[in-house]
Amino acid sequence: MTDRLGDSLGSLRVGLEISTQAYVEGLICHPWRVISLAVAIIVLVTIGAAKLSVTNDFRAYFGPNNPELADLNHFEETYERQQNVVIVVLAPQTTIFTRDALQLIAELTKMGWQVPYSRRVTSLANYQHTRAQEHELVVTSLVTEPAGLSGADIARIKAIALAEPGIVNRLVSAAGQATLVTVALSLPAGNPRANARAVQYVEAAIKPLQERFSDIEMIISGTTATDVALGQAVQRDIETLVGLSYLVIVLGLLVLLRHVGGVVATLVVITSSIAMTMGIFGWLGATLEPTAGFVPSIVMTIAVADSVHLLSTFYYELRSGKTKSDAVRESLRVNANPIALTSITTAIGVLMLNFSDSPPYNELGNMIAVGVCAAWLLSMSLLPALIVVLPVKHVTRGKALELWMSALAEWLIGQRLRVLVTMTAVVLIIASFIPDNRIGEQWHEYFDDTFSVQRAIDKTAQYMGGLHLIHYDLRSGKEDGLHAPEYLRDVEAFALWLEQQPEVANVDRLTQLLARLHMNMHADDVNARVLPDNRELAAQLLLLYELSLPLGMGLENTVDMRRSASRMTVSLKRTDSEQLIAFDQRAAAWLSTNAQHITPTHGTGIDLIFAHINHRNIVSLLGGMVLALVLISIVLVIALRSFKLGMLSLVTNLAPAGLAYGTWAMISGRIDLSASVVICMSIGIVVDDTVHFLSKYRRARYEAGKNSADALRYTFHTVGVALTITTCILVAGFAVLTASHFQPTVTTGALMAITLAFALVVDFLFLPPLLLTVDSGRARMENTRGASQAALEKS
Repeated sequence: MTDRLGDSLGSLRVGLEISTQAYVEGLICHPWRVISLAVAIIVLVTIGAAKLSVTNDFRAYFGPNNPELADLNHFEETYERQQNVVIVVLAPQTTIFTRDALQLIAELTKMGWQVPYSRRVTSLANYQHTRAQEHELVVTSLVTEPAGLSGADIARIKAIALAEPGIVNRLVSAAGQATLVTVALSLPAGNPRANARAVQYVEAAIKPLQERFSDIEMIISGTTATDVALGQAVQRDIETLVGLSYLVIVLGLLVLLRHVGGVVATLVVITSSIAMTMGIFGWLGATLEPTAGFVPSIVMTIAVADSVHLLSTFYYELRSGKTKSDAVRESLRVNANPIALTSITTAIGVLMLNFSDSPPYNELGNMIAVGVCAAWLLSMSLLPALIVVLPVKHVTRGKALELWMSALAEWLIGQRLRVLVTMTAVVLIIASFIPDNRIGEQWHEYFDDTFSVQRAIDKTAQYMGGLHLIHYDLRSGKEDGLHAPEYLRDVEAFALWLEQQPEVANVDRLTQLLARLHMNMHADDVNARVLPDNRELAAQLLLLYELSLPLGMGLENTVDMRRSASRMTVSLKRTDSEQLIAFDQRAAAWLSTNAQHITPTHGTGIDLIFAHINHRNIVSLLGGMVLALVLISIVLVIALRSFKLGMLSLVTNLAPAGLAYGTWAMISGRIDLSASVVICMSIGIVVDDTVHFLSKYRRARYEAGKNSADALRYTFHTVGVALTITTCILVAGFAVLTASHFQPTVTTGALMAITLAFALVVDFLFLPPLLLTVDSGRARMENTRGASQAALEKS
């Protein structure tokens, strides 16, 4: 069937070859026209990059139909948006219960109300402490006039704060060495600079305070600060790592290619490919997410691979005695189809990122696919035109690698069976470690300690115990239903169960407030710290409390407008995404079984929706990988006109991924969001080596009529050098990403480098002996069949 399909495309292929020959002749005769036209197109397209906008809002990671994001949006409409700046105040050598520290907390609280888009400030200073005074309920801020506090006043404040379960490990650490000042924000939609403005205001405000209170540390954290840090991490990577990648590529090309003109031409193609990619998406009006920071590095590597294959053949032909024009003709003739084929397969692989449930990764795949096309277009036009006009000196340079490739081919032919058995065993053994990988996201470790946000995260976990927040919207299903004693009992029972769980550091709920108010109304008798036993009393206590609160400190972030539901916030110790999901499932199961007066529900919150998207992404991307392999195999079977070669490519394309993820299990063992997308990004690039190898092998085997051993010699001699150069440069280029201060970039760089290194090992040590074994067996069958037919005809 594949033969008939290949034959049916024969006339089309002939037509394309004629057109290609005409194009090549025109390019060689008029290189400056090609260069001028290419430059004009590049400039016109690149202008669009100025139209690009950038967002670092975490919600960009979720599609409009994401169910967890829908739950969070509903929760925020009921209570409050999860946008805040948190100032972590630390006095590790002493305590925050000193006059200076309390003065600082009070000033930070006052400053918090001045932050742009500030909606509410919560701190130890303005914690609304309730107490009984004769027959009245008195509600006051815990810290007032801090400058005039006496030692007895400070001792009283400390005693109240550390005895109140509602604020220990939520506002203040149990040891009294840390506290949080939280500024809740209402950021305007459609203003990507709003979050940066709020964070910059806080940074500027605390700078003079840090000088005044030098023995107390202040670190900025919170969801909005994390969003800003995310954008800064991507910007830092682009500014530093892209330049470093260029340096690595230049040095690699100079050392391995050893021709300055070829290096210059390659750099022009690389830069232009990246610029055109950004320009096209600018003209399309795209808004870039943080994942776009990976695009330059990946497009760069693809452009290098295309360029090096053309240049390697070009210099090989020059060393064989051909003129520059003939060398360019032969390089384009030999490489035009393989480069087009690798561009198609690479695009197929990265486009599978559209299976991701996260729009930024959809965009990443689409941008890389466009970059692949740009690199292909420029490598087929601008690069050969530059080769024609640039001078070539020292034609004999680069001969050593060819000799090494010839020696490797001879060794493989002689040790075919031994190498095949050894490599099969190595692949199976290393791949057997893949199940040891654990799915799990740890976004609280995205940054290193050069980011203040990461230091704040670490200090919060160290001193406050809790790091992750899960919110529960506990609905009674009835208007004014939260006043019902049976509802309140269920809420408190749920909270008590949660506090018994090993992951939990603090549970903030409405019932704590009601029990304290009930105690206050009984002359602060601790024995009366219980929930009210009738609906009317509960409603009266809440109303009395709300009437006593200052402006901006109401209960709108705790109860809904209809008084039918209340919010519970659970603070969990440092963990990963899978454990968060498992915890929430246990909690939902408990509610469903034990709380008859609360509508069964799951938790929500930023941490939890990230946990779900990581889990869902891995499953969907695995499906995308399978589809990519099927499509790539079909393309290769048709293009190579051989079902056998197409199936061999499938094996050799899977092996690098198996080796890489098996090795990853030994190195890290954690598959997070960035690690899960590598399999789709790498599969298309890994195929490139196999395509070039099989294309040259097929050319020698079926067009030149060589036997399998000679075809292998030819393949190593013509393409081995290019594969070695491209792999060394690509591995080094991706290894540069491990110098990032942003963990997803580090993971992507490390796993891509490992995968591409294994791809070369597989294509040099696994594919050739496999090819020899399969192809030699077929050749023997054909010879036997031919001999039998001849004997039959003779008889």
